[in-house]
Amino acid sequence: MRIGERHNHGDHPPRGAIDWRTWRLYGLIVLATLVGVELAARVFDWSPSARNFRSGDGLGMSRYNYSPSGFGDLMPRQDGHWVTWFHRPYHVETNSAGLRNTEAVSANAFRILAVGDSQTFGPFLANEETWPAWTENYLRQRDRSADRTQVFNAGIVGYTIVDELGYLRDKALAFNPQLVVLAVFENDLRDLLKERDGVKKRPAHSLLTGVANAFRTFGRSLAVVSLVNDIKSRIQLASADVDIHRGVHGATGWAPPSANDAALAQRYTLHFNETVRLLKSKAIELAVLFIPAANSLEPGSPSVMEPVIRAATGANHTPYLDLTPILGKERDPVARLYLLQRGPGGELEGDGHLSREGNAVIGRALADWLVEKRLVR
Repeated sequence: MRIGERHNHGDHPPRGAIDWRTWRLYGLIVLATLVGVELAARVFDWSPSARNFRSGDGLGMSRYNYSPSGFGDLMPRQDGHWVTWFHRPYHVETNSAGLRNTEAVSANAFRILAVGDSQTFGPFLANEETWPAWTENYLRQRDRSADRTQVFNAGIVGYTIVDELGYLRDKALAFNPQLVVLAVFENDLRDLLKERDGVKKRPAHSLLTGVANAFRTFGRSLAVVSLVNDIKSRIQLASADVDIHRGVHGATGWAPPSANDAALAQRYTLHFNETVRLLKSKAIELAVLFIPAANSLEPGSPSVMEPVIRAATGANHTPYLDLTPILGKERDPVARLYLLQRGPGGELEGDGHLSREGNAVIGRALADWLVEKRLVR
């Protein structure tokens, strides 16, 4: 080696080589920073969340995910508390089939499958307080039998006719119900805008979907994600002038007519017709139940969805029950049958989902109608 020539070996890697020790150090710094941020977020995020309300089922946030197994789209064998709003948890149980029922499937009972969105699922209520459970209860009282009829709750929050058709095709046919009751709510028409915008509620069944759900569940468990979502929600609620300390708040489901309605009605009817054909091909009876938004029980807020489903059921000769006049006959129906109350100016405040009493009224009316139309044996 010549005098003055630097030694390129030993402590310094050759020029152009990767210094793995430096990158490992950077990686450890990044990891330590992320862990520190997560710990700081857990200390700061003191408000109750879903992970504080587990009841021994060990599912955590995975209970909100779509389940590819079972005859229902819910995670099978749940027995715990769901928390949409931390101050109003509610008890949810699912059977081994992934349906919101406690009973196992009987081979001898007349099997009714209730399909719909959140108004069928029944948020903020226990299993036995949903209208499918009330319907089963009233039918069993009529028959004086606890095993002659079973009504299974397959409702999923946020489902549209697209999701419901996919569910019927993927799972319900194999479940082999004698009767499907499709519950239609006021927002079912506008929810088709989600499909137009490329937003899907019900994923296609695949291994990739399972992996994506696992990552989504992990992300939801991070305090940083929870904190960011909480800040975002508080900003949105504040901009809408909503007081988060006054209870559960949500839309009523009603919206005035819009320029999109004609195209959406045509799209909805196509999906409904396909639903009718699918069930007829398997000799499964279909009945349709329309649940109005609270606004439609008052003058000046006519339903946009009801004329669409009335025309679709009429064209297909499908039994159809419009609950609007039935609920409207009840005393003070808006305040009693929905999770709503009057604001200082008479406006509706609260959440537009059905109350326990509203579900009971629907269950009674549906049971009587099914018997009258001889849709149950």
